[in-house]
Amino acid sequence: MPRFDPRGRANRALLVGVSEYETLDTGNLPGVAHNLAQLSDVLGAGEIFGQDEITVCSPAGVDEFTNILNTAVESAEGLLLFYFAGHGAVPSGGDELWLQMRNAHVVKGVVFQGAQSWTQVLGTLASSRAKQIVVVLDCCHAGNAGSAWETLEHKGRISQLMSVQANHQIGAGPGTRPTPFTEQLVRILREGVGGQGGDVSFQSLSEEIRARMSKHRTARSDTWEPQSRPGTSGTDVLLATDIPLPPAPPLPWWRRRPVLGAVAAALLPVLGLGTYYLTTQGGQALCAPPLELRLLTDPDIEPTVRKAAATYMVSDANRTGDGCRRSGITTYSAGAADVVTALRDNSSAWQKPSDDEATANPQRDIGAQPDIWIPSTSADVELVRPTSGLGEASLGTDTPLASSPIVLAVPEGTAKRLAGQREGRKIADLITAFLRTEPGSEVRRADPEFTSAALLATRGLYGTAASGKNAEKTVAHAGLPALTGRDMLCRLPDLGEVDDRTAAIVPEHLLRTGVDCEKEKRAERVALYPADVPGLDPVFVRVTWESADLDEDARSEAADSFRTWLTGKEGAAVFGADGFRGALEGKTRADEVAGPAKVVPGTLSEPAPLAEPASGDALDDALGKYRNASGPGRVLFLLDSSGSMRKHWEGPSGAPGMLKQSLAGLGEQDTYGIWAVADTGSGPYTELLDFASHTNTDAMNRIDRAAQVKDAQADPYRALSKALEYMAERGADDQGPQLIVHLTDGEDNDHLAGADKLSGLLGSARDKEIPVAMVSLESDACLEDRPDRRIADESGGRCLDSAGSDLTSALVDEVASTGSGDQK
Repeated sequence: MPRFDPRGRANRALLVGVSEYETLDTGNLPGVAHNLAQLSDVLGAGEIFGQDEITVCSPAGVDEFTNILNTAVESAEGLLLFYFAGHGAVPSGGDELWLQMRNAHVVKGVVFQGAQSWTQVLGTLASSRAKQIVVVLDCCHAGNAGSAWETLEHKGRISQLMSVQANHQIGAGPGTRPTPFTEQLVRILREGVGGQGGDVSFQSLSEEIRARMSKHRTARSDTWEPQSRPGTSGTDVLLATDIPLPPAPPLPWWRRRPVLGAVAAALLPVLGLGTYYLTTQGGQALCAPPLELRLLTDPDIEPTVRKAAATYMVSDANRTGDGCRRSGITTYSAGAADVVTALRDNSSAWQKPSDDEATANPQRDIGAQPDIWIPSTSADVELVRPTSGLGEASLGTDTPLASSPIVLAVPEGTAKRLAGQREGRKIADLITAFLRTEPGSEVRRADPEFTSAALLATRGLYGTAASGKNAEKTVAHAGLPALTGRDMLCRLPDLGEVDDRTAAIVPEHLLRTGVDCEKEKRAERVALYPADVPGLDPVFVRVTWESADLDEDARSEAADSFRTWLTGKEGAAVFGADGFRGALEGKTRADEVAGPAKVVPGTLSEPAPLAEPASGDALDDALGKYRNASGPGRVLFLLDSSGSMRKHWEGPSGAPGMLKQSLAGLGEQDTYGIWAVADTGSGPYTELLDFASHTNTDAMNRIDRAAQVKDAQADPYRALSKALEYMAERGADDQGPQLIVHLTDGEDNDHLAGADKLSGLLGSARDKEIPVAMVSLESDACLEDRPDRRIADESGGRCLDSAGSDLTSALVDEVASTGSGDQK
């Protein structure tokens, strides 16, 4: 059976336990508190979860539980482990399992308030992008959760372990130690199957714990039988690793000669010599818990850095002279721009966070203050270093680790039409050439606020222009950008044919087969190497903190040991295996890592010289322009209100209903207005909602009151011309994103049919550079050479018609790409 190994990925463990209840008369469960403490410890001691990846909580109610669950679901990428211990209940006459929170109470044995149905929890878990999801339930009636699993549509990656068979209650133990089921669970994870060590997987855990619990009895004196439902994909999941004990050091002389040893043991404390080390009865050294280093990195390189840290931790380089582990390493990541700001401007708040929730709190928003920082570009260090010594944090020397060029990864079929353009050209020219290869081609880039790779690409896109407004149009698409390059690549297969016509701006190493999404079959891509975009050059930086000197020497020694290993052949091999090139030394690459051409299809072994590493000022400038170009938006809606729209007016799928739903992508910082397009004699439109900032509730109420079908025809030509002029005036003073949405049935498109009228409108759309989304409630409006399609293409907008699978969702995404989405 194949086995999924989550090490080196962004994993999450959510441990939920309710030991005290405010209203239930079924009693408290003091053993659950021991469950959480011991399970958290055993998971944190392994190689699967970092300490920052384990969340322990005892939610007061359903709302708190839901928020915590959503956070875990959204952040997990490798393994998502969900554990619940507390009261579980089923309604009278039913079989649905309900997880009861601290304020839970039962109404007439049927309604559970302050409880969450397992069907809903499982559905939320299933929405995670995690590669594998493992559920462990320790509660009465846990086996009833099996029915929800059976009816789940996609359960290939969801494995479920339930403490007892359906419709059985179980004892919680004396309360002085974990509950019986979790006590055995922890022992197996810590000691291995049969107590013999070794890795523990979901399958072996399920079999072992079933055997162990067979000696226990349920409340009705039946054999206690845990139930399991392994994911239907047939892939087992690694849950705990066997960390070999260090070799025993030579026995000290007093252990070899017991009589003299007893005398020495008595004299050592008196003489002030202390104790050299503790030993077990067999002479095995008992190692103290290793010092824990905190490593902060960029999200795009986190999987590789995490893998390197995990490899180092079990290497001989991380052993002290007596065979004990020198250090553990907790690896975590955060948005690159947020980290730079925190280290540069908020290091004092990081060291001593305020209780005021409104003030900056890097510990809350990023994580614990790091001992090691590995940004994906040395430019980030340059941005921080000038002021880092003025706060609580100081940065050491940055040591190069690896490199990865930024590439435009185009579908393999399209690459043939771009022969001879793989290197030496600017990224803007490469994008333009690609977009011309076929209609509907797209270029995507991750969020420049989140990863430095996307910001480096943005710097190249903008060039020396005063703003990025025009450049942003070349990478615009419906919806919000993916946070990281790997997220973007891994999700493209879900978009069907979009995958085959989309180019992605990503670091070259992400093209290596199996980087974080090996289960997905995405379109093969070929790398084009823009000459004006610097690549990634991750560096190792030691971070020290004012007044944090209690274990300064030991912490520095541990960090230096990891640096030495990471910059040597073993560390370089980890980066090389993930598609990175050798570290940059000046303008040449070190040769300790072979170029990725041997392992990465579609890349060049020796591309032409690339741009020099980016400067901090260049990235700061690009980020400022991006924020301006992608800040609060302006949207003008043109709602066809002519007589023919009567059949498309009512209900959520009617034109006003679709418009109201699209407001979800707009927030209070955005400005927008609505014109009712019908020529009633006073002009081609009337103002339905003034162009200003609105709460979406107010805007929807206004639509409900004022939107009406008129007994008149529409003149879309005149209305669109006026709209382009109107929006051009409002965009004259800044570079914020803008959009015109024309929502129509196309009945009056004959006004656009005249060659002169359409030609003039197309010229205006091209000159004004304001995207127009032509949204048609008919099915053929977006065929090639139709007026709607031509207007959308010339303006840099998008054409949507009812031939698409979900016109409303497409409109919502289109508006969201312009608005801030911070709605109230």
